[in-house]
Amino acid sequence: MKANSRIRYIDVWRLPHVPVTFGSAIVGRAAYALVILPLFFAVQGSTGSVAAAGLALGLYGLTAALLAPARAHLIDNFGRRRVLLALSSTFGLVLAALALASFADATVPVMVTLAALAGSLAPPIGPTMRVVWSELAREPGSFKKALSLDAVAEELLFLAGPAVAGLALAVITPSAALLVPAFLVIFGTTMFVSTPAVRTAAVPSRLEDESPRERTPRGSLLRDRRFIGVLLPALVAGLISGHYVIAIPAAFPGAQGAAAAGVALGLFAGGSAVGGLVFGTLGIRMNVHSQLLLAAVGLILLSTSTALFSNGILICVTIALAGLFFSPVMILAYFEASNFGGEDKKTQATTWVNTSHNLGGAAGSVAAGFLIQQSSVAASYLTMAVACLLLVGSAALVSTRSPTRLPQPTQTHT
Repeated sequence: MKANSRIRYIDVWRLPHVPVTFGSAIVGRAAYALVILPLFFAVQGSTGSVAAAGLALGLYGLTAALLAPARAHLIDNFGRRRVLLALSSTFGLVLAALALASFADATVPVMVTLAALAGSLAPPIGPTMRVVWSELAREPGSFKKALSLDAVAEELLFLAGPAVAGLALAVITPSAALLVPAFLVIFGTTMFVSTPAVRTAAVPSRLEDESPRERTPRGSLLRDRRFIGVLLPALVAGLISGHYVIAIPAAFPGAQGAAAAGVALGLFAGGSAVGGLVFGTLGIRMNVHSQLLLAAVGLILLSTSTALFSNGILICVTIALAGLFFSPVMILAYFEASNFGGEDKKTQATTWVNTSHNLGGAAGSVAAGFLIQQSSVAASYLTMAVACLLLVGSAALVSTRSPTRLPQPTQTHT
């Protein structure tokens, strides 16, 4: 492998097993970008209630986020192949059941229950792929580049996914559209766990069989305050993105404003993709946690500056600039999280980053709606900025681990 400063994205792509492993993971993860709109319209069409559709989506997202660490725990204890195959099969079947129930005009309790069940079974393909990256990209600098590539791919999936789903719904029913992510998650996951990088991974041994030197601390990772210091910036990123989802449309009222809000949110995702690509090429001489905190502060300040402008073009510019810092925050959080948990909790560590972001997104949207309703859009931005800066400050206080420099391989990668 080349020296750290000369590693390119194409060098990471050419690593053994990367194209088929990452490609199949992308196919499986595409299901999550495509499922939201068909699920919403399937529940609405079946029940005739927008409120029921919103409840179904809320429970889908809530169970997916809250139970993600439990699903990751199963993977770390029973192996990727076995657990991912079971989860993807049942998740796909529940989506098919939702399609059938929608076609039969099922009641609100049935549709909402099935949506919640689907979220609880969502296979953690993304977190698992990030652990696999640590095993495929072992050379100094290549893991950072791999995480950047992964983050950009995920941003593009969720940028294009809703648009593709919307086009599909113009020609097929929501019930039929739900079958597409059901197929993709089963097919993509099956291909993913069949690749050499995943198939040959050993099933974790029981802790009782390990020597004392090989054992990792028992109990939840959340007992480690340094790990909390990694999760808080991811929570901040979620709060800001969730706040944007509500605050941006509120700043562009009316029918024409909806289109402008859509463009602005797309620019945030696009800026995040560019930020991830650029960050992956930088060789910053600073410990990982300091980079994480600074990136989070940059995200907070730029996102808050959106409230200073009333001109649509300037708002869009600041949103795109804020997006540049979003992917670096998540990349650094994933990178640092990989240092925690040892061999038996690697998937759980990266999944907690996902969970923190998702919970932050939900909380940010709820807080934005309440603050805007009670006060103003500007007040919501200011309140969110203060809360996020306090969280970053807390992350700085609780994190006292020894400096780690990028780019370098982590000791827990095998």
